[in-house]
Amino acid sequence: MTVVIAGSPRKGMYSDRLAEAYSSRKENSEIIYARSLKAGPCKACEYCHGKGNGICVQKDDMADALERIRKADEIALFSPIYWWQVTSQMKLVIDRLYAMDHKEWEGKKLTVVLNGATEDDDREFALLRNLFKEMADYLKLDFTFLGVGTTDDAAFEKAMEKVKNL
Repeated sequence: MTVVIAGSPRKGMYSDRLAEAYSSRKENSEIIYARSLKAGPCKACEYCHGKGNGICVQKDDMADALERIRKADEIALFSPIYWWQVTSQMKLVIDRLYAMDHKEWEGKKLTVVLNGATEDDDREFALLRNLFKEMADYLKLDFTFLGVGTTDDAAFEKAMEKVKNL
């Protein structure tokens, strides 16, 4: 199963549409829209790594999202780039993944697709590719990254073709 996490705060925009196209070509997938989660940020309380045994102390929408992610073979993150980073909605989800023991990740696939009003080879993509690559290496994940410029509708159509070929 593939869990796709769409990180745009704006419904129906480029990264949502890329995430939906990716999800639609998978046999068994579901999309979690980060903007719709009623969830708080990680409190760094370490409950999840102690008494919680991998379960976060916060009782919010991330509890269900984490269970779905635990069951997935692939996690696909889709986000526009905002100020050299993924959106705050996506960052909240990523931070809350800390509750999972790193051994729970082994053997999963991580696909990261980022888009921005820039060129495909922009250094923003290189920076974030390196960040996610280090994370994937640490967690022993099979890693795929795609950074695509979505400056206009023509660029978006090219981006859509690249996503369909992942």
